[in-house]
Amino acid sequence: MDIQQDDDEEDIQQDDELEPELVVDHHVVAVNEMQYKGLRLRGYTKKKIKQAPDATNRQRFQSHYGISPWVCCTLYEDLQRTALVDAKIVNGNNITLKWFLIALNFLRKYPTEDEREATFDVSKPYGAQKQWEYVEKIQAMKAEKIVWDDSFYAEEEDWIITVDGTHCWINEPTHPIWSQDTSYYSHKFNKAGLNYELGIALSTSRLVWMNGPFPAGTNDISIFSNKGLEHKLQELQKKAIGDLGYSGHPETISTPNAIDSYGVNLFKSRALKRHETFNGHTKVFECLNGRLRHSVQRFANCFEVVCVLCQYQIENDKPLFNILVEDVLEDH
Repeated sequence: MDIQQDDDEEDIQQDDELEPELVVDHHVVAVNEMQYKGLRLRGYTKKKIKQAPDATNRQRFQSHYGISPWVCCTLYEDLQRTALVDAKIVNGNNITLKWFLIALNFLRKYPTEDEREATFDVSKPYGAQKQWEYVEKIQAMKAEKIVWDDSFYAEEEDWIITVDGTHCWINEPTHPIWSQDTSYYSHKFNKAGLNYELGIALSTSRLVWMNGPFPAGTNDISIFSNKGLEHKLQELQKKAIGDLGYSGHPETISTPNAIDSYGVNLFKSRALKRHETFNGHTKVFECLNGRLRHSVQRFANCFEVVCVLCQYQIENDKPLFNILVEDVLEDH
């Protein structure tokens, strides 16, 4: 075997080793360290990392974990400092960091158990147990990160959020009589799917409402009307902005229409496009981009944890684009 290869394998083993004195209540990881450890975990050699410019290594890291090293550091620290019991990582160390990264890689690449075993050298049962443990920890952060904005109660504007449903493809659910359950039929995939209702604040670009999952055969307006969001807006005497699928409820949701002025039409268009941008960010993660192999409950785990990750990305690295259009209107 090549000497360089022997050295690389020894390096990986040394990176994974944990000395007792490193077990502390709060495991601080710098951005460069997070990037380096993440790349080493995915098999990049020290030489390959050192030879590449930092921008290339950041891109490599994000391609395997879905979010940037900076966002990873922020999330990893929050998981150690949070008061949420279900989310908290206790006694963070190099081992907890490793499983945190394996969980992120699972969401980004959606490997099979065989692929995970070969990549990270962990047994299938133990790997699955630890992987889902850390997925659920990140998911639990939704209680802090995806919350209804209290400032809506003092908001002067009528429109406060955009709302849209997003579909994901799943395995065909079993039906007691028929070969297919039509309630899960997704017109977007022409296959079985599940639907989540998302609401994004117009003023802050943050996800503030997440409701689901629902069978994809349940249309967006039915979910909006019957599953809580319309009632919430009625209590506030506010409105959402939605696409044409939400027509028919003008007292609680506005859709594009022919009587809008140029400015109003442009504002609605940009707001809805920004919402689609968020939906697109969730599909960067392969667990939501293709067919989900797992149960409906596991789909909820995956979808909600991805939304938490996208929220962190928006807040710390890549904010959604500004929908204010004053400059555009002046030019027009």
